[in-house]
Amino acid sequence: MSDNSSGNIEGTDVIERVRAYVIELGRRAVELCDLYDFGFPSSVVQDHIARLGRDFDSFRGAFDVPELASGGRGSLWDHQQSTRYAAGAAMITARFRGTISPANIARAAAAKALHEFQADLLDDIIDGGAYTFEEARALYRMCLTPMTEADFDSNELQMELRNRIQAHQQGTVDLLASLTARLHDLLCHAPNWAAFRSEIRRENERLATGQALTIFQKRESRSIQMIRGWASRFPAPHPDLQWQERFARSVAHGSGLCLIDLCFAEERLTPSELRSHLNAWYYFDVLMTLVNNVLDIPDDAEEGLTNIALMSMRGAEVLDPTVDPDAIRPTMRDYEPLLKRMAELSGRAITSAHEALDDPDSFYPFVAFMMPVVMLTEPDGSGEDLLHAYLRALAPAIRDACRTTMPAWATTPRGTRSGRPYSARIASSLLCP
Repeated sequence: MSDNSSGNIEGTDVIERVRAYVIELGRRAVELCDLYDFGFPSSVVQDHIARLGRDFDSFRGAFDVPELASGGRGSLWDHQQSTRYAAGAAMITARFRGTISPANIARAAAAKALHEFQADLLDDIIDGGAYTFEEARALYRMCLTPMTEADFDSNELQMELRNRIQAHQQGTVDLLASLTARLHDLLCHAPNWAAFRSEIRRENERLATGQALTIFQKRESRSIQMIRGWASRFPAPHPDLQWQERFARSVAHGSGLCLIDLCFAEERLTPSELRSHLNAWYYFDVLMTLVNNVLDIPDDAEEGLTNIALMSMRGAEVLDPTVDPDAIRPTMRDYEPLLKRMAELSGRAITSAHEALDDPDSFYPFVAFMMPVVMLTEPDGSGEDLLHAYLRALAPAIRDACRTTMPAWATTPRGTRSGRPYSARIASSLLCP
């Protein structure tokens, strides 16, 4: 994804920037929803975006966090990617809007933004250094553990980080320690934090292990066999989840953001409702990683990284020690089955949620649809053809998943051609140069 500078914007201005971004994405999403038949009307998207726009008034003060403007990288709000993160995190809040007080909506938004930036910074540190698997996992554990601990000494964390983070990255220590301390402070005062500490702890251990495994994606320490060995043992809601999909889930933290929301909710889900919600987000986490990776295959190859989407497309080759993964160039024959599988997993996310949860606002179909819209809409239009290729596969998957729970909604008659037609430009743009 692009990460272009766009000026130092803090506090209230951040709210307006993220609000404007969401509203503009909403207009785009409505156009796409009218173009394809997802099994729900575009008014569902309009309603979610309108409510979200109003919710930003509740976020005032949430991003007045000095730590987000320090630490040697400039303000984190200087980056388009950060606006995307805040917008995506805000959308997740919509599921529990009615059970969170206005003051706690702002606190939950701040906590999720802090966790997003914390995870982003840790990812940068690991990618930019020469860490072993054990060192990377220990660093993640050190920063994630305070999310579930009542007692926390920020000075001790800062000293430990100075000892563990490599010399050329010492400029990140103060920022990382501050982000972690502020996140801890918000969470430990959340009304339902104690009830979800064990779930958060499990999620964080999974994230620490998954992110540490990314060490083996690098050219200098590459071992896709090692990733497969670990990932094959990761738990999954269905036994047919492939090792690449289990690995994709392990490096994402959407489930963690959902648990942060639940800490601030006034009401608790029943055990069956919580399991349905987290199973849905297991699939969304897989998709978050694959959608994020699918555009980056050529760039990752140039940087010597074995892309996770490429692992899914050409698993046998990336596992072959005689084949250089950086030289693999996927074709449309590779993309089409991957996009179809991603669409299938989106449908599973929706049906998993609906097993035990009411969904009168169609939140889960909304998320399944908005995820590619948010992640594949690039300022330069580079993701446009891939977005349409994916939406063609996604529309019937969401439609089928919605059919049993939303039978009253009129959809496009069967046999009607939906969406933008294929073109030579689509095929050529998806072939790596």
